[in-house]
Amino acid sequence: MHEDINNRLATIESKIKEACIKASRLNQSVELIAVSKLQSVETIKEAHKLGVKNFGENYAQELGKKNLACPKDIIWHFIGPIQSNKIALIAKHANWVHSIDRVKVARKLNEALKAEERKMHVLIQVNVDREESKSGIFPEDVISFAQDIRADYPNLILEGLMFMPNINASKEDKLNTMENIQSIQNALINELPDCGHLSLGTSGDFEESIAAGSTMVRIGEMLLGKRS
Repeated sequence: MHEDINNRLATIESKIKEACIKASRLNQSVELIAVSKLQSVETIKEAHKLGVKNFGENYAQELGKKNLACPKDIIWHFIGPIQSNKIALIAKHANWVHSIDRVKVARKLNEALKAEERKMHVLIQVNVDREESKSGIFPEDVISFAQDIRADYPNLILEGLMFMPNINASKEDKLNTMENIQSIQNALINELPDCGHLSLGTSGDFEESIAAGSTMVRIGEMLLGKRS
């Protein structure tokens, strides 16, 4: 297992570096997040030994169990849809949340973090392709929502945006989406210059995402192997 993950990690890191060179960026500006949902604790520990520090989870209960069982220097990113009854778990165990998509979630997470006496890095999830099957606010609401988070929820450290573009779109539509994402991100940075993080890109499109400005790419089975 160790050797397999090591080889896959080397390949991914090489591709990230190449994509950064093409985009005239430093490869240190892109963080690799290993999406570890439904992966074993042993697999996470193996990846951690190889230097992977950031892991992404989609389910709050799974996150809680893994946080207790894994090395304490792991940075946990919650990247899945947020259910109201799971917010206390997320507040207790996550370091980042990528999927803030409505005022109710922001308010409840802020309250839960106050109870834990913690602050948390968060990203606003944007439904850039307006897909009914996906969560996220619409692009035109990004700036006002970001301003509300900054004004009303002091335990949320707003860092930027998260996108999950339509993976089945045509090449032309994907290109247009990437351009839209850059425009949305730039508009937010113009209003809030310290909101420069962009969680964008998975196994199939992380190189194009880096070209579009991604600072966090989310890689699952391509790195960790088949889920159990």
